[in-house]
Amino acid sequence: MSLHRIVETATANMNSAMSSAAAADVVLPSCRQPAMNGIEERGAEEQGAGKHGKQAIHLLFIVNSLTFGGAEKHVVSLLNHLDTTRFRMSLAYLKNDGSLLPQLKQTQLDGRIYCCDVKRKLDFSVAKKLAKIIEDEQIDSVIAINGYALLYAVLACKLSAAAPKLVDLFHSSPFHMRSLKARLQMWCYRPLFARCDMLVYVCENQRRYWRNRSLKARDDAVIYNGIELSRFTDKASDTEKIRLRQSYGWSGDDFVIGVCAVMRPEKAHADLLAALAGLPPSLLHVRCLFIGDGPERQKIEKAIIALGLAHRVGITGYLADVRLAVSACDVMALVSHAETFSLAALEAMALGKPVIMSEVGGASEQIEHGVHGYLVERGNIKQMTRCIADLVRSGMAKQMGLAARRKVSENFSHLQMATAYQSLFSDLNNKVAGKEPD
Repeated sequence: MSLHRIVETATANMNSAMSSAAAADVVLPSCRQPAMNGIEERGAEEQGAGKHGKQAIHLLFIVNSLTFGGAEKHVVSLLNHLDTTRFRMSLAYLKNDGSLLPQLKQTQLDGRIYCCDVKRKLDFSVAKKLAKIIEDEQIDSVIAINGYALLYAVLACKLSAAAPKLVDLFHSSPFHMRSLKARLQMWCYRPLFARCDMLVYVCENQRRYWRNRSLKARDDAVIYNGIELSRFTDKASDTEKIRLRQSYGWSGDDFVIGVCAVMRPEKAHADLLAALAGLPPSLLHVRCLFIGDGPERQKIEKAIIALGLAHRVGITGYLADVRLAVSACDVMALVSHAETFSLAALEAMALGKPVIMSEVGGASEQIEHGVHGYLVERGNIKQMTRCIADLVRSGMAKQMGLAARRKVSENFSHLQMATAYQSLFSDLNNKVAGKEPD
């Protein structure tokens, strides 16, 4: 049965259940954040609703979870920086993983934070609870993050007596569609995207890809990811950087390439190892620092030993704060086989590092080849090796790093991102009210 049919059947079933509940005067329970995460759902009166303007637009964000991931970090950053005099914000995360909760500025969310604790792929009870939230909090727009959250957003909107605008912030890249299961899921999600008032892509290359495959909403837009420049500014001392290098047996004169990525297959750490092994004897002072951890770590460690790189490659493991590790590197590499629009690359650039990137997703929109770093063909080891060698020999790493910092400052700040989203949400709301957009 297609997802479209499932949605229609689910809606019919839930409408019946809602009618029965109303007839019996049953109050549906709200989703609730487990006490172990230290977050309580609180009403606006308890959190200072007075800071909002009289015409504040109420947004409900729905995300799969708050695990450490690019899409999740993006929504947290957006919530932290929207103007609370213009918007009231509520957040619902479907799966019980609140890892990013400590990074949320909870004074921003004076609506409520809900952990929905979804137990199965399509949990009708959660859709009912979200519908009730939409009605009780008088939500103006529901903002879903990717396809799975959009499924619940569509169901909740259909169940609700209200008629909020529906927006999807879409992060998926072609890589995510490689498996048969993923392609079937995307085929099922297509009718849900068609219901969206706005589909937001994170780069032009992504929008072009999906438009060419006839993915349609009522309207679409591109808004680039942005990062907080004040947070990603190199404030580490030379002493701190050298001390970190020395912990791996390296000196301040060594040339260090960093990789800040979860150790998953698509991040292609092995490609960079092969490129490092291919450098000529004159460049044996080039080192590599893998920042992070993940399911591929054991496989990567075996590859390091097999290539004879044990003294030239270090692994930090998981770091809650990666800024010092990135600052201690001369250049960062992101040679993934799949990215949509990398936040890790933006963070590295903001810290003044040139970036060697696979030319996938929005990489060509993030850096200009030879100016802010280098673009390489995905999986082309020889090209990676040449770029590393050119960067070391040219002595241009610092100059490129400064250019990279300027690029982020001028194009990819969190303020620019927040301003663009604020205009988008306001325009949608004005159309509802019959006003001309600002």
